[in-house]
Amino acid sequence: MRAPRPVPWARLSPRAPALGAAGALVLLAACSHAAPSPPAPEPEPAPAPPSATFAPNVAAGSYLLRTTFQGSQGGGQRPARRGAAAREGANLRLETTRLAAPLAGVEATTQFTATITLAGYTRAPRGRSGQVAAWWPIPGDSLVIQFPSARGNASIQLRGARQGQSLSGDIWYISTGTGTIFQLGTFTARKN
Repeated sequence: MRAPRPVPWARLSPRAPALGAAGALVLLAACSHAAPSPPAPEPEPAPAPPSATFAPNVAAGSYLLRTTFQGSQGGGQRPARRGAAAREGANLRLETTRLAAPLAGVEATTQFTATITLAGYTRAPRGRSGQVAAWWPIPGDSLVIQFPSARGNASIQLRGARQGQSLSGDIWYISTGTGTIFQLGTFTARKN
């Protein structure tokens, strides 16, 4: 019997062992199978649908507003006081009338008319009891109320949730010049 001839490509490397016909056949069989394909990725879950907003007439009405302001006016502009100052007697009125001149740069396409009185932050025109503001509902039984500050260099936003006949949430300062945003305090509003 003759010895099997070495595979021609085995001569290329001095360290490669000589393979017999059986070894070459096993090698070819091993190479002929395709690698198993990776498992198909599981489909990503569909995003949860946003919760619906409430009808504007549900929140419409007059509210007695109570605010609590933090000690610092943000960004270290002045030293923080101990505790927070609470103010009562501010008023808020939400209407279902669409705002004649909607605020630019906000995400809401439909904005409703509001009137707010908040000492130090609003400026009522002569003959009016409060400053005109915009408000709109957002998903999750929440709403946003926005108005220009009395100084005119910023907007003030009340972002809160409706719970029965009350509203509560945070008060935010938004600088129109620098885009700086910080929390001024919190508010609660009870429907009259």
